[in-house]
Amino acid sequence: MIKVASKDPIVFKNRKDAGKQLLNLIKQEVKGLNKENAVIVALPRGGVPVAYEISSALGLPLDLSIPRKIGAQNNPEYAIGAVSEHGEAFINNELLAYSHSSREYVKNEIEKQRLESQRRQQVYKKNRKPIDYKEKTVIIVDDGMATGSTAKSSINSVIQAKPNRIILALPTAPNDSLEEIKNSGKVDEILCVSIPRIFNAVGCFYEIFDQTDDSEVIELLEKSLN
Repeated sequence: MIKVASKDPIVFKNRKDAGKQLLNLIKQEVKGLNKENAVIVALPRGGVPVAYEISSALGLPLDLSIPRKIGAQNNPEYAIGAVSEHGEAFINNELLAYSHSSREYVKNEIEKQRLESQRRQQVYKKNRKPIDYKEKTVIIVDDGMATGSTAKSSINSVIQAKPNRIILALPTAPNDSLEEIKNSGKVDEILCVSIPRIFNAVGCFYEIFDQTDDSEVIELLEKSLN
């Protein structure tokens, strides 16, 4: 089931604002969450400031899922696949053909993103105890979604931990990508603040959409432990 706050485009001030608006939707639609039965899982780096607003307000643990997008050869922001944090690669062959990306490019990009995922896991998770998702509600959060490649990769990783239910929560995304994830049957619920009819890129729906760097991710993760 997809639940949406607005079918009109919403332009968020920044990721903090997006997190607060997504928090309101979660509080409205999901009841009974506590630190014993639920966890917020952010997709770094941009999803972390959004997820932090939610986890801190609800008093829930904040964890990371670290898939890496495989961008098109001539448009790196256009995802044609993803590499999971466990190293598995997923490529959408339809998007691959549409993007005219070469097989050699994709092969090299998969290896590059595997290494980057490993680096981020070492940097972000080196002093953190693993969080057990088993029989819990896992809410996966990003700052938005376009083709959904990284979200799908994250969902597949979370499923392996046998949670009680999985909720995908986003500030903004196109309807076709949301429907594709809904129809996969891998999530129990999708919450999205805004589903614009015309969707070009996530950054179009933010006034400020600057790069989130490693230091900000680490700072918010440390704050979430206090």
